Amino acid sequence: MSKRDQSDYLHLGRTVIENHFRTERKKSKGAPVLNQITAFIARHFWSWIYYYLDSRFGKPHPYPTYPETGDRGVYPLPGRNGVRLAVCADWGTNTAESRQIADRMRSHEPDYTIHLGDTYYVGEPKEIAANFLDPGSPWYRGPLGSFAVLGNHEMYAKGSAFFENLLPTMGPAAAPGRALLGQRAGYFCLENAHWRLLGLDTGYHSIGKPILELLPRFQPDCRLDDTLVQWLKNVVRVGEDQRGLVLMTHHQYISAFNEPEYTVPARQLAELIGEDRPVIWIWGHEHRFSLYEKFSMKNGLTAYGRCIGHGGMPIEIKTDARKPGNKGYDRLVMVDDRVRPGVGAPKGDPLGWNGYAVLTVNGPELTIEYCDAERSLFSETWTSEMRGTVTVDPHCPLKPVSGKQWQDAVR
Repeated sequence: MSKRDQSDYLHLGRTVIENHFRTERKKSKGAPVLNQITAFIARHFWSWIYYYLDSRFGKPHPYPTYPETGDRGVYPLPGRNGVRLAVCADWGTNTAESRQIADRMRSHEPDYTIHLGDTYYVGEPKEIAANFLDPGSPWYRGPLGSFAVLGNHEMYAKGSAFFENLLPTMGPAAAPGRALLGQRAGYFCLENAHWRLLGLDTGYHSIGKPILELLPRFQPDCRLDDTLVQWLKNVVRVGEDQRGLVLMTHHQYISAFNEPEYTVPARQLAELIGEDRPVIWIWGHEHRFSLYEKFSMKNGLTAYGRCIGHGGMPIEIKTDARKPGNKGYDRLVMVDDRVRPGVGAPKGDPLGWNGYAVLTVNGPELTIEYCDAERSLFSETWTSEMRGTVTVDPHCPLKPVSGKQWQDAVR
């Protein structure tokens, strides 16, 4: 049973202090307003202050890495056709809507499930448990494996519950339908003879230093940790391989909206695979569903961007203001700005549709199907040589933005 609703998350900011405040305040919810205030002050005020100070001035959880032998974080996909992976981001809200998305993902009978980060509010142990671990919790683990990467919200609690509580219950299966062996680090590679699907961690370095992070020069850049870069270079050997690449991270490379653009990981990756080799890059963080045409920048990666950050948070349509100064502004092909009937904020503000993606690997062919909480919307199919096409049902309720066509997303 879900213990939160979407109204708990409306207008949620990204500051650590606010998210810790909401975590503690939620413990007093359910009583009359005056009683809530009294209960918060009496029982939770000092815990709010303690956890905030500990998260801001305490050390983050040590960064786990794969061992030198044995499990190196690279796992073969089955050789058969029809290998299916259900992927969502910003899903961990413990609401009826997030449970609906989890049920929809499960209905595809995926072999693998993947979460691209953010368990709200701060990824503390009870929040991780409610979404992923408790009996009856909604997260579905695929019979061949389940994986997760960090978002910024798990790092609001130093990443401890993510690394210590969640990852040991994830990872590849010992055998189809058997227990999962654990995910040893916050990144991974799934591969066949034609494709490599990389889950990469942009969350660990998404939190800056207290006070200094308010200054532009010291704002967090979401860089890939040095150990992750070395794993890509020496274990995955990503620069020596010409298979098709799908990157999956929490944070965005570019954005058409009033959001930051995190380009440092793209520069780090370009140093490994070059600037001209195109990849498909799926991310979350922004609570919307959007597609971008091919984008590249000097010293950065060339990528087809897909944002699926609409997994569980309320989709606040009024926050879709675009930012002309952003690199992604002119590259936007589609954004889902539909209002979902019967779902709205208490003050009447419209809310949109939650959703997810399903990747199906058929040898050298990869199909990405995009779904909302009720239906399949459209799909794109790629060869491992990075030639793609978009297939849209005539009844699809989505349209490209003005001046764009669907095929612009794959050219």
